[in-house]
Amino acid sequence: LRFGMLPLRYARTWLVAGLVLLAFGLVSALSPVPAVVGAVFNDKLLHATGFLVFMLWFGGVIEARFAPFLVVGLSSYGLLIELLQSLTPARQAEVLDLVADVAGVLLGWVLSAAGFSRWCVKLESWFARLKP
Repeated sequence: LRFGMLPLRYARTWLVAGLVLLAFGLVSALSPVPAVVGAVFNDKLLHATGFLVFMLWFGGVIEARFAPFLVVGLSSYGLLIELLQSLTPARQAEVLDLVADVAGVLLGWVLSAAGFSRWCVKLESWFARLKP
């Protein structure tokens, strides 16, 4: 079933890898964070960058006409993370984290529309040239 997906040779692999990235993001978001991490990284920049990567990843796998649904889905994923964080003793929900998530998604959408969504097609093309 390839509904909404680009006609890629490894479409399912790319999709599963993206879902693994989302799972890693969720586990990371719900895990206790050592104090050193907060001092070294800008939390909001980390949020925006992570969601930028999610958007670019899935933007390279799905058809562009489904990008608005991807924007809503990833933004909802960010909201879900914040809601789950509010239920954990080691983490807390922050509205600005959600704002950074959505900003990353929107920047990823703009970059995808500008051509960065072709990363997957180009990578598969490169793989095809390597095969004897």
